[in-house]
Amino acid sequence: MEDLKFVLPQGSVITDQSNFPIQPEDIDASSHLWDAFENMETEVSAGWVIKFLQERGKGWAEFSAEEIEAFYARKHKDGFRFNRLVKPQAVPKSLAQYFAEGLHYQGGFIPKGGGWIVLAPSGKYQVTSDFIERCHRSSPKPNPEANPTTTPASISN
Repeated sequence: MEDLKFVLPQGSVITDQSNFPIQPEDIDASSHLWDAFENMETEVSAGWVIKFLQERGKGWAEFSAEEIEAFYARKHKDGFRFNRLVKPQAVPKSLAQYFAEGLHYQGGFIPKGGGWIVLAPSGKYQVTSDFIERCHRSSPKPNPEANPTTTPASISN
């Protein structure tokens, strides 16, 4: 698939991060963001972006490739990858046909993903409302006030 210069954002690009109702701290990035982006590698990358934004403490403000890379490099040496968060990846139109035909697959490919994080003209990355909502829906930070703890003493027969 050719390198796409422009990918349409998935949702609105967040420029006034203080006004958005969900903040990075509202997302539990300590666990995998299951089913947020229909791809495990993409979900892992999204978790790293959320952890970075939480630690940085500037809400959803745009960030540079160098900033996320420096954060990621503290734990890993292989380099940070956005894995479909910015650009789509070509995937087989039919997985069943792809696995059945192997190297002889002729079913074609379609772009999948991309646009949840946008590369702005400034050269920095901006998250979209869809990115935020998917991460939050997958792994909201527990609210202890909303879910009171049930203790053995409070259980009645």
